[in-house]
Amino acid sequence: MRNRILLAASVLLASLPLAGAELVEKIVARVNDRLITNSEFEARFAVFISSPQAGNNPLEAKRKLLSELIDEKLLEERAKELSVAATDEEVETAVERVKRQYNLATDAEFDNALKSSNLTREDLKRQMKNTITLQKVIGRDINSKLDLSDDTLRLEYERRKDQLYKTPDQAQVAEIVIRFDANDPAARARAASRIEEARAKITAGAAFADVAKQYSEGNARERGGALGTVSKGELVTALDAAVFSDPPAEYPPAVLLSSSIHLFHVTDRKSAGYRPFAEVKDDLRARIGDDLYDKHYGEYIQKLRREAFIKIYEPALAAAKEEKKAS
Repeated sequence: MRNRILLAASVLLASLPLAGAELVEKIVARVNDRLITNSEFEARFAVFISSPQAGNNPLEAKRKLLSELIDEKLLEERAKELSVAATDEEVETAVERVKRQYNLATDAEFDNALKSSNLTREDLKRQMKNTITLQKVIGRDINSKLDLSDDTLRLEYERRKDQLYKTPDQAQVAEIVIRFDANDPAARARAASRIEEARAKITAGAAFADVAKQYSEGNARERGGALGTVSKGELVTALDAAVFSDPPAEYPPAVLLSSSIHLFHVTDRKSAGYRPFAEVKDDLRARIGDDLYDKHYGEYIQKLRREAFIKIYEPALAAAKEEKKAS
């Protein structure tokens, strides 16, 4: 307690002008015995303000950034308690990863890229060291407690399969299309006649694909009319009803639209169902991992905040925090 009082007094003095001396570094906030200085805050804000999460309100952006910095200070303190730190090898690996990510082949390109961001190599290494250290803390205190066992995944699969992994009726479909002028009854009659010719050849034993290449005017003509796998609901209503008719038909009746007539060959039907668990397991693990991480991280940070002494010395930022609590 005595140390806290002395530190609070020093923070107060630091914000006042001293006779015959330069101003001492202004303090934005204190997190236990760690300080967020104005120069640190402004340097981070210069980068943060250009990010998507900053939004359009500068004061709100500063409040968001300050909240992030407070969380970082809490994690830094936790890292010290756990004796966790990034190794030099881990930092160098992270730096090399950044160079590859931005295709920086030479040291000169790397230095120029850093300079454009007002950074030096040592700045980047310090940032990487801090980031890796905080990731280790999170890995130890949060990720290690996430239950992503097969039993958990299967339970979540059953709970969310209707939302995430439902599959509609499907079929392999090929078509023959004859087009006509919607305002020309004679052209429509000729199109219907050609479709019947095509159907007669198929009934007589000709391959649908061969007949499609001869008669069809659709985009899939050169593929023998093959449209591939079609899911129920993909086609316009009249065509969809023909393809997924009940009872099913390999050659459903021709469908007449306003300016075209369609003849289908439907095979390899698959009823509606769900993608199998084995197929979606990795996707489910990623989704659950993200959800559980967000939940546990939020609870973890709130616990650290409750147990910490946090004081914001910047009046505008403190006011913004109070307004949020009041709302």
